Amino acid sequence: MNEIFNQFETFTFVFIRTVSIFITLPFFGSRSVPIMLKTGMALLIAFVVTPLLGSSISLPGTDIGLVLAVMKEILIGVSIGLTVRFIFSAIEMAGQLTGMQMGFAVANVIDPQTSSQLSVVAQFYNLVGILLFFSMNVHLVFISAIKESFLYIPPYSFTLTPGVLGGVLGVAGMIFKIGVKLAAPITVAILLANIAMGIVARTVPQMNIFVVGFPVTIVLGLLMLGFSLPFIVSTISKIYINLSSDAIALMKAGGG
Repeated sequence: MNEIFNQFETFTFVFIRTVSIFITLPFFGSRSVPIMLKTGMALLIAFVVTPLLGSSISLPGTDIGLVLAVMKEILIGVSIGLTVRFIFSAIEMAGQLTGMQMGFAVANVIDPQTSSQLSVVAQFYNLVGILLFFSMNVHLVFISAIKESFLYIPPYSFTLTPGVLGGVLGVAGMIFKIGVKLAAPITVAILLANIAMGIVARTVPQMNIFVVGFPVTIVLGLLMLGFSLPFIVSTISKIYINLSSDAIALMKAGGG
C-alpha cells in the first residue's frame, strides 16, 4: 500500500487507462453493469499493476501537459477496447443479416449491452460471442494486456502513428468481412430456397408462394442455424485467438 502511495502519479495513469478499456469493452462496458463495479475492478487492477511497473513516473509540469497526458491514456484504452467492440459488432451484423433473410427482421428485442434493438437471431449470435469470450478466458487476456500496454507504451508517451490508425481501421474493416462469413451458410441456403420457390411459382401459378415461402424460410433458416453452429463457434474462436496479437501489434505501433 505504501508503495502505491509513493507511486501515486503512476497509479493515476494506470487507473485512467484501465477505466477507458473497461468502458469500451463489450459486456463490461454495458449499461447493465453498475458504474461502481467498473470503477472497483479498475481500481483493483490498478493496485495490482502499479507495483509491477517499477520506478515511479512524475506528472507533467504544466496543466496543458497534464491534460494531454490524460487524453493520451484515454485514447490508448479506447483503442484497445475498440478492437474487441468491433468484433462483437461483426457478430451482431451477421445475426442481423441472418435474421433479415429468415424473416425475423421485425421481431426485435432489446440488447442489454447497448440498449438498442436487435433481431432475435442477432441476440443469439451475440450471446454465443459472449459465452465464447468468457469460456476462452479472453477477458483474462485483456486484463494481462493492460500490464503489457505499459511495457510497450509508458504513461503519456503514446503517439498517434499511422500504424495505430491503420490497426484500428483494419479491425473495423473486418466487421463486414466477418459478418458476411458468419452469415454465409444460412443466407446462401435461403437464397437457393428462394430461387427454387421462384421457379415453382412460375411453373405452378395456382400456388400462393407468399403463404408457403415464409414458413419454409423460417424452418430452413433454423435448421441451417443448428447445422452451422459448430462453424460459427469455430470461426469466432479463431477470431478471439488472433485478437490478442492484434492488440499487441496496436500497442507496439502506439509506442512508436
